[in-house]
Amino acid sequence: MNNKSYLRLFKSNVINIADLELSQKSEPMNHVHSLMFEREAGTEGENKSINYLQKVLTQENIENEIETFKWSKTITILVKVISIFLISSSVLFEALVFLNLNWLMILIDLILIVTVIIVLRDLFDVTSGLLIGRRKKSKNLIAKIPAKKKTPKRPLIIFSAHYDSKSENYSYNLKKYFFLIEGTLIFPFISSTLILSVWDVLINFSVLNGNAFYYTLFDKITDFSYVSFGFLTISIFILVLNGDPSKSLGSIDNASGVSILIELAILLNKNPLEQIDILFLWCGAEEWGLWGSRKFCVKHFNDLNQEYNLDESYNINIDMVGTDIGLIDKTGIVKKNNYNKNIVNVLEATANNLKIPLRKFDATIEPRSDHTSFRSFVKKTQKTMEVCCLLSNKDTPFIHTSRDTPNKCIPKNLKGCVDICYNAIKSIDLSIESIK
Repeated sequence: MNNKSYLRLFKSNVINIADLELSQKSEPMNHVHSLMFEREAGTEGENKSINYLQKVLTQENIENEIETFKWSKTITILVKVISIFLISSSVLFEALVFLNLNWLMILIDLILIVTVIIVLRDLFDVTSGLLIGRRKKSKNLIAKIPAKKKTPKRPLIIFSAHYDSKSENYSYNLKKYFFLIEGTLIFPFISSTLILSVWDVLINFSVLNGNAFYYTLFDKITDFSYVSFGFLTISIFILVLNGDPSKSLGSIDNASGVSILIELAILLNKNPLEQIDILFLWCGAEEWGLWGSRKFCVKHFNDLNQEYNLDESYNINIDMVGTDIGLIDKTGIVKKNNYNKNIVNVLEATANNLKIPLRKFDATIEPRSDHTSFRSFVKKTQKTMEVCCLLSNKDTPFIHTSRDTPNKCIPKNLKGCVDICYNAIKSIDLSIESIK
């Protein structure tokens, strides 16, 4: 069935939650207020929050289990190593130029390149996380609501949201700009020092001796190194001062998503889907490298692939629904990629039918959230399972700061997100039933 036919069938099956006459005793905002404390991974606050989640699910007779995993601050440590190495390389370069020994930068640059490759691999390949530094323990909370009909290789919908929070002095956007400066300068710096180093070796072998062009280029690249050294020093120094963080309650990021998943689990436990199993995943240690979703995928993805038809399955990740309901559509700098065409269209059509504001947007750089873990494993197994992320990018100035408080979460938005998600998957389920 093509996409247009699917959407026509879907729209004819859109339901209003009010028509189901469900008794909903609590609201998402109640959970946001109950989670109004710091929940940084590896702390007592994290344990307190997952105990609350499990208690709510158990009271609603929703079967659940906790899985413990190990994690470390790998990305943070590697980024700090690169920053220290980069500024040290800059200082060494200035000294080596003065001593006419800049050919030694070849070795230093090679070490720096290897370090950068390790960081990038760990950033973009979530299928294998490196445990560098002191290992800590965190937990995932998993609840599954099976379909009424246990047909073989049925579809699966995974709802995910991280429950840990993070506190920093600088806003998310400000840190992003400093990292952008560092990331932009690092490759030109390595390239320029490598060029000068190789050229210096050639000079020593009299290959380019006396070449005026070399000296002119050398002076220009040396000037560039001084400028880059200055910017790098300032940006790294500012990032180092990001200690002694402000206390963030993590209401938008991500008590909002956690609360929405709780309410969806309560609704679906009372009214399971006919053809589709629903799995809820509350992830730990997301803020330190997507560890919860990584560990879940490593442990369960092959089994899920055996049990379910992942080609017709979805992952819906909810990470920050505060002042509005945002939905990532396409991502990319030059070529925009759309990994989730069907599910985005379904969610958008649902919102329109329910007259709930939903803002679909493109992201130049995709937010690093738990849905990227699922996408990596989908790509690895060559499945067509779609992943999407509901996220309010307008709220990034608040997150990780003391301004991320419950009053930033609009109750109507949280309830609206529950309505959209519930109606969307209910309609997908009815569409499957209609096809059969």
